[in-house]
Amino acid sequence: MRIKKKKDLQILMPAHNEEKSINSQIKKVYDVLRNKVRFSFIICEDGSTDKTLEILKNIKKKYRITILTKKYKQGYSKAVMNGIKKANSSFLLIMDSDGQCDPKQILKFWNKRNMSDIVCGWRIKRKDFLYRKFFSDFAKFVYKLFFNVTLKDPSFAFSLMNKNAYKSLSKFNPSMPDGFFWELNARAIHRGFSIIEVGINHKKRKYGNTQIFHIYKLPIIALINLIGMIRIKIDLLLSNEK
Repeated sequence: MRIKKKKDLQILMPAHNEEKSINSQIKKVYDVLRNKVRFSFIICEDGSTDKTLEILKNIKKKYRITILTKKYKQGYSKAVMNGIKKANSSFLLIMDSDGQCDPKQILKFWNKRNMSDIVCGWRIKRKDFLYRKFFSDFAKFVYKLFFNVTLKDPSFAFSLMNKNAYKSLSKFNPSMPDGFFWELNARAIHRGFSIIEVGINHKKRKYGNTQIFHIYKLPIIALINLIGMIRIKIDLLLSNEK
């Protein structure tokens, strides 16, 4: 019986002050994928002030991790973009390192990898605070006014892309500092990449709270994201990205 050569995959995770979750999350991903997929990790360590970087260095060889690190925090979107530029595998999966994305769900993406250019996850039942859900729903309403995107969950950080897609989408300067997937999906659809969605079981954050969306920051975050959407819309109208 002929055995097909396994496709290769890189798992990209941004990490900022995730010392309590990063080791266990990487181990869970490793346990799910080993002996099934040829894979490695790209961890974008974004100026953590805790022991995140130290932990990553200690487990680097064990789990085949490429560490991209910055002395000072550059922001979520820039951290992810740096990881995308570093990637060179046939497929790239991006997921957060805080434990809310269940590693067992990765195989859902992998099994659909040849069905479209991009496989996006959507949270069947989102395990976040009510104020975050409200903010996201309002942002999605505005987002749909700006872009022809009908995805159920365009901000969710759980996405698989083939090499053609992620290389093509690695050349823009993010306009939304903490809204990377809003922008990525808008640009992907504008360029004509095919996207399918898979329902994902979302988990409650086990350690601490979000590093970004504290309730007192929502007004300024909303303004920054609105300005970012306007910039993206203008850029897409003026550019020849297709």
